[in-house]
Amino acid sequence: MRAIYRDWFGAMMLLLLIGLLPTNSLLAQGAAKKSEELSYEEKAAALDAEINALIADNKQLKTRQAQEEGQYAAILSRRIEENALSALDRAHQLVELVIEQEAAGGDPGRFRERAVEMLEMMPEGARKYINGLASDPRMGMSAETEDMSVAQKIALEADRERLSQRILTLEKGMLRNLELSRKLGLDTTGQQEALTRALSDSAENLSVALEMTQEKSRTLARQLGALPADTDLAALTQVNNGRTKRLSESLRETVAMMETLELDVVRYRQQLIGSAGSVTTDIFNLDVLSGLMARWFESVVDWIKENLPQILFNVLLFLAIVWIALMLSRIARRLTTRGLDRAPLRLSRLLRRMIISTAANLVLLLGLLFGLAQLGISVGPLLAGLGIAGFIVGFALQDTLGNFASGMLILLYRPYDVGDMIEAGGAFGKVSHMSLVNTTILTVDNQTLVLPNSKIWGDVIKNVTAQRERRIDLVFGIGYSDDIPKAEKVLNEIVDSHSKILKDPEPVVRLHTLGESSVDFVVRPWVKTDDYWDVYWDITRAVKMRFDEEEISIPFPQRDVHIFSGDETAIAAVTPVQIEQPKVATSGSQPRDDVDGDSDGGDEGGDDGGDSSN
Repeated sequence: MRAIYRDWFGAMMLLLLIGLLPTNSLLAQGAAKKSEELSYEEKAAALDAEINALIADNKQLKTRQAQEEGQYAAILSRRIEENALSALDRAHQLVELVIEQEAAGGDPGRFRERAVEMLEMMPEGARKYINGLASDPRMGMSAETEDMSVAQKIALEADRERLSQRILTLEKGMLRNLELSRKLGLDTTGQQEALTRALSDSAENLSVALEMTQEKSRTLARQLGALPADTDLAALTQVNNGRTKRLSESLRETVAMMETLELDVVRYRQQLIGSAGSVTTDIFNLDVLSGLMARWFESVVDWIKENLPQILFNVLLFLAIVWIALMLSRIARRLTTRGLDRAPLRLSRLLRRMIISTAANLVLLLGLLFGLAQLGISVGPLLAGLGIAGFIVGFALQDTLGNFASGMLILLYRPYDVGDMIEAGGAFGKVSHMSLVNTTILTVDNQTLVLPNSKIWGDVIKNVTAQRERRIDLVFGIGYSDDIPKAEKVLNEIVDSHSKILKDPEPVVRLHTLGESSVDFVVRPWVKTDDYWDVYWDITRAVKMRFDEEEISIPFPQRDVHIFSGDETAIAAVTPVQIEQPKVATSGSQPRDDVDGDSDGGDEGGDDGGDSSN
């Protein structure tokens, strides 16, 4: 029952304090306004009375605290701390009032002795409070255990933040006490030593705690990376980050007070730069910067000393693996080439190059991946990233993929190869280069055309030079009055005497048609594909020259005009008559005017050659 009563009483006291806060604020404002109208004696007496009241109140609170426990005792402890801070502030106000009175030439009276007494007494009291707060079990890193819940850790961190703020407030009060003592001309040797010792201890404790907290932050970050869905880890990470921020701010304020006393704070400034915050302010300090550079250099040297042998070994191993992969790639290229040469399959040049290159590059790629794995680089994410990138690129390059598919079909079915004379995609010329995306054609007038493979594969492909042997179809006409056996004999002699005309298949020389103006012979010799146009032109020239020597006519069309006259009209009639004409005609399409010795034309429809004369 006593515990229940105590807890109920503590709760009611808290509610009463909260309800009185606005009233107390208004009263304080009114008192401040009224104090402006008071005299020095009245102000000093009022401050002295407040100090004595706070001290007396604390004695009572300490007596009650010794008899209580739990939450009620904690509330009394906070009340004692607040009274002590208030008393320290009132004492400093009294000292400032005395200093103002002396500066104005007035007599501070008995309050000067009281001010001096307070200045000499307060440092010892503040030091005891600081030691008590610093020794609180909650301030130690061991207070947080692994079996504590997240809520308990959050509550513990809240207590630590409150205690840290109390310590900082007391240290700032000690610093203010020291400054006021100097203004009164007092001996501040003892105060400065005590404050120096207190600030140094606080800075060291904060520095160690900050370093431990940062190390824990790194550990939690690794754990959270492995278990991103763990809510407890996320909450602990947030708590630890808040602790890091709190410790950094406390250390920064402590360092600022230490600089006021001209203490060495370079080490702490360097640590603060490594934490969140003060790079912009501390980096311009030459001592801090030089110290940081020295520490970084030492850390780099230590890291190199520790890891250099392993790094060198990994690099050498990587280079050795890459060299071995290059050698194996060359061997794979040679073996693939030999295998394709011995295989009975007839493959296009592009397909051969692609197979050989794929085999060699595959071996090299496997070697590189193995080497990267030896360097500690994860190959799995790399391959996954390449796969995703390939999907995106493929989606963006749909037309290119269509050309690629057509290129693969061209490689598979081999309608043409490099060096062939083809007509496809509206272009005529020699294939100079092939890839999986496009085909480069060199026209007979030396123009370069690059055609997409999809356009070629979707059109009719005419390969002129696919066969090694070709037949030349020529038509020669003689006059109706000329000697047919003689003309036939001359044509046979011309064909038989030409060295590039094949004996097998046997050339054909026959009387083909009786045309309107001529008697037409067909001449059909077989030649190598490369000799087509040379033989074509040689035979045409030789026939003309031999027909002239043998006085065999080559007829050409002629028209006679007959005029009939009468009494009223004159009618002119034009009648066709046979005349001699030069005639050299090929069946089918006429030879192209823009071809060279490697081009082709006039090889189709030889049986209809005689019908084309007119």
